Amino acid sequence: MTQQKKKGSIIKQIFKENRKEVFVLGAVVAAFGLLTLFVIIPAYKSPGNGTASSRLGYTELLRKSGKAIPVVSQKVVAEKIQYFVMGEGVCASQPVLVPIIPMDRVDEVYVKEGEWVKAGQILARLSETKAKIKLESAKLAESTASAELERVRLGSAYVLAQERPEVEKISLTAMGQQLSFSKEKLERYEMAFEKGVISRVVLLEARKDFSNVSERFEQAKLSMKMAEQGVEQSLKIAMNAVGDAEQAVAHREEELRQYIVYAPLDGVVDRVLVQAGEYNQDSGKPGFLLSSGFWFDAYFDQADYAFVQKGQKCTVTLESYPGRKWPAEIEMVKPVVSFNSGGPEISRPLRPRGSGSPEWAATFKVQIKLLTDVLKHRIVTGMTGFTRLEIERESVVVPRSAILSLSAGSALVYLPKDDSWETREVTVGHVGGKQVEILDGLKLGEQVLIEGHLNLKLDDKISVNQK
Repeated sequence: MTQQKKKGSIIKQIFKENRKEVFVLGAVVAAFGLLTLFVIIPAYKSPGNGTASSRLGYTELLRKSGKAIPVVSQKVVAEKIQYFVMGEGVCASQPVLVPIIPMDRVDEVYVKEGEWVKAGQILARLSETKAKIKLESAKLAESTASAELERVRLGSAYVLAQERPEVEKISLTAMGQQLSFSKEKLERYEMAFEKGVISRVVLLEARKDFSNVSERFEQAKLSMKMAEQGVEQSLKIAMNAVGDAEQAVAHREEELRQYIVYAPLDGVVDRVLVQAGEYNQDSGKPGFLLSSGFWFDAYFDQADYAFVQKGQKCTVTLESYPGRKWPAEIEMVKPVVSFNSGGPEISRPLRPRGSGSPEWAATFKVQIKLLTDVLKHRIVTGMTGFTRLEIERESVVVPRSAILSLSAGSALVYLPKDDSWETREVTVGHVGGKQVEILDGLKLGEQVLIEGHLNLKLDDKISVNQK
């Protein structure tokens, strides 16, 4: 009894002398116990820890002991998915070449590069002297053709010497009278010959005269017909000549108008290709290059083609204005995928993306309208930047952890089946950080495994906990 008291006294003395160290040791032991209970053991049981798939892992321990491996499943649901797609691009406009048609000296150039011009504004003027001379000559030719037409109508034109129906009518009338007289004379000679008053020679002479008169009468009829038809054709020729002269005048007037070069539409003078005093040697040679219109050409990855549509709202950010976002709207989606357009310019292929060799960017072009006053905000052609488009749609989704072996739009999921499980191939759409869109392979309401399934083997039994 005395010894026990003595031992207790010694322990108390030690505790009293080392109280601080004892408290520290107790705290360490308690902390280790709590760490083991709430951290080490749960971490050991977690299917995501480094030892889970090893022979010392918790899953292997359960498998060897013949127990079911705990897994968690979740129901397949339909939800609204939202994500953003990015496109790289450049501010663009339509280049318009303004040609100079006349081949003549350039008198004046009224604009400079960088100026804004309106449709119909004068850009340049060429020397009009030769054009005006040609126009006056054409007007004189028109006047001459009109006078000639009047001469044809009057029948006094020299070319109508054989086409005067009035003269031919007089000749035809006279020949008709001669024919009538000759016929009557022949009839009387024939009666006289029958009575023996005249000889046969005289009768034959009368018949010859009648034949000659008949021939001249037929010729007069033919001349009359030709004269009438010829006048009609001559009138047509003269009228055509007048029409041709009028067309020549119109052509010269239009040619004269082309000596003043106008802006065909609103835009910016990109380049001035002529100078005052130069001679335009080539008809149709461009004299000015205008930039008309304004939009943002963006290039999106081909994987987003099905989801980018005309009329969608988006935003544009430009390198020239960091931190600014410009509201915009898609005007046109070009239905062509290009393999060398990854933005404003791309001159080399991308790094390998699984094929083992360099690959070119596969993109499609989208024309975007900026919903802001580009002149006011000094946004100009050639500025580069990015566009951000929000995609939103209702679709079948599963948690990201349910997806295994994701490749080329296909993946595998595990489904519980009684106390076992099975795999199923699914078609995957958008892959987000937390959710994955399922296009085909799963139905609403089905259960998929989302935890504890990564280390399952073919004959494993599972215990499902539905989330």
